[in-house]
Amino acid sequence: MRIIAIDLDGTLLSDDLTVHQKDVEAIREAQQREDLLVIIATGRALFDARQILDRYGLSCPVIASNGAQICVDDQLLSLHAMERETVRPMLEWLNAKGMYCQVYLPDAIKVSDRGISQLKSQLKEVLAADPAYKEDIFWKSIKAQVYQYGLEEVEGSIGADDYEGVIKLMIVSPDRELLAKANAYLQGIEGCVVSSSGTYNLEVMGTGVDKGTALQAICQHYGTSAESAVVIGDNQNDLPMFRVAGTGIAMGNARGELVQIATHHTLSNRECGVAHAFHSLILQPQQEPGRSGLIGSES
Repeated sequence: MRIIAIDLDGTLLSDDLTVHQKDVEAIREAQQREDLLVIIATGRALFDARQILDRYGLSCPVIASNGAQICVDDQLLSLHAMERETVRPMLEWLNAKGMYCQVYLPDAIKVSDRGISQLKSQLKEVLAADPAYKEDIFWKSIKAQVYQYGLEEVEGSIGADDYEGVIKLMIVSPDRELLAKANAYLQGIEGCVVSSSGTYNLEVMGTGVDKGTALQAICQHYGTSAESAVVIGDNQNDLPMFRVAGTGIAMGNARGELVQIATHHTLSNRECGVAHAFHSLILQPQQEPGRSGLIGSES
């Protein structure tokens, strides 16, 4: 059995956060094959990923919150929460800096009711310093995060003692300098790992939690190897699964290191890149890289 792991945002989801019918049909075709198992690997919360799949009549195992949650056959295979003493200094620092931060719990996402105001305030400062800053691109880029399913506003700042079982933090800011400072601070906190799924965000999970480790766990569960797996993605938080999978397909809209380490490249998320990858490589007999209809890394 070959496992096919697909990212959501920037990969299966188009820029308007919908899934093209061609992509849905390609996944359904693969699900008819006994030798293939399609899974979703996303930074989104489990309940959020599920409602997207339900909308398109799709059902499959899910790696959620960048690997903090793994769900198979509607059963939670694993759940990795951060220690409260790991979360405490992070939230204290982020609150002191007035940064927008979502707190992911197993069944909800909490955010301060001041969150959007904080983003607008930071954006005002950024625009004052750089009038050429693309405000519309910022709001478009963060739409998936700040208006996502299951987001619950709470009054005032969120502290480490407010909730137990925090599995992820999502930090968003239009100020790249401030994000860089946040990244440097968070990297120094013991017990966590920092990643990103976009230009304007940081994602924080517990140490050892990432899509690659989760992919290895789900492969082991099904008695197959990550080396035989195919992964499709576009951003930094997909890097760990690209490093452990035998075949890594970068979307046409992918950037940075992911493009360099991918074995193949497909069309963008606006051009049904997932369907193109399925029909050109995954649904075909196994071929040599570069001879599949996709662009191979050696080409």
